[in-house]
Amino acid sequence: MLAYKSRGYPLWVPEPYSRLPEDYHRTGLKTGDVSIVNEARLFDVLFNICLPENHPLHRRHGVPASFRQVISDDDDIIQLPSFDREGRVLKSSTTSNQVGALLGYEFTSSSSEGAILAFPEGATRTDLVDVHHFIQLAKKNAAAWYHFAYFHPGRAFISNDSLFLITGHHKASSWSLTSFLRQTQTPHCPFR
Repeated sequence: MLAYKSRGYPLWVPEPYSRLPEDYHRTGLKTGDVSIVNEARLFDVLFNICLPENHPLHRRHGVPASFRQVISDDDDIIQLPSFDREGRVLKSSTTSNQVGALLGYEFTSSSSEGAILAFPEGATRTDLVDVHHFIQLAKKNAAAWYHFAYFHPGRAFISNDSLFLITGHHKASSWSLTSFLRQTQTPHCPFR
């Protein structure tokens, strides 16, 4: 419901899998990760096109046969550390809010569905400056990447729309998320 705001794919559990290398536990997902959203709606990182073939991430399952590392530098990525200021609230267009006691929020909606995302401590945004090269690479390698995901890590549940190439991300140390669907009365969501 917040996708129309160009905010990417929301993760229900954004923490990295415990089996990922230590640097993923410190920093989370990275630009260049090729991942699937599994049946539990978790991001399952398979490999990263920006990391060398011998990186610890690639030790468990390797990389596709067609793998070629994409070399990038700091000029290829833009980081906006204060993109979402402290206390930022994103909401679907039919949702209104009022600041309540103790700076809490209360939301109401005239729609039968909606979503609200709040960043109490703000969030950082990181994006590729130009995604064209990544798009071309994904088009060229999509079949090989799907084949790799299905046979090497054994992700037999993979569907045609579940493979993702990360070109940017928003990260926050804390957040609140709520959504509602098909309410028979005007939804009222206290958000504290």
